[in-house]
Amino acid sequence: MYRRMSSFAGYGILENGESSTLPHFGAKVRVEVYLPKRHARPYRDALVWLIDELTALRGGCTVHENATGLYRSQSSSFIEDRICVVYSDFEMDWSQSEEQAEVLEYCVILKKFLFDNLWEEEILITAYPVAHVSQ
Repeated sequence: MYRRMSSFAGYGILENGESSTLPHFGAKVRVEVYLPKRHARPYRDALVWLIDELTALRGGCTVHENATGLYRSQSSSFIEDRICVVYSDFEMDWSQSEEQAEVLEYCVILKKFLFDNLWEEEILITAYPVAHVSQ
């Protein structure tokens, strides 16, 4: 099984040392991973690992399985692919250059890990600021 990479500062820790999973309406950065859906064991294991990683890191994540990904091949034909979109929001401020750099560094490490364990030409990972509506 894959090891956890959850040494990331973007996870909320309470004064008593417990982690917080309550909603936080401050600044957030969303990290999305577009993972190809395959039936081979490494892909199933990678999805389980990614869900565990983001849940341990942030306290939860959202998974959209069996989404359709469309792209143009080098020969200009359209290719349809099945993907899982997994995302989680980090309590970080994108406008702070240090926090933005930390998120982007995490995404690079995450992408390298997935490339090392899967057989893909490309794996899309995005990071961007989001705002949750409170009331």
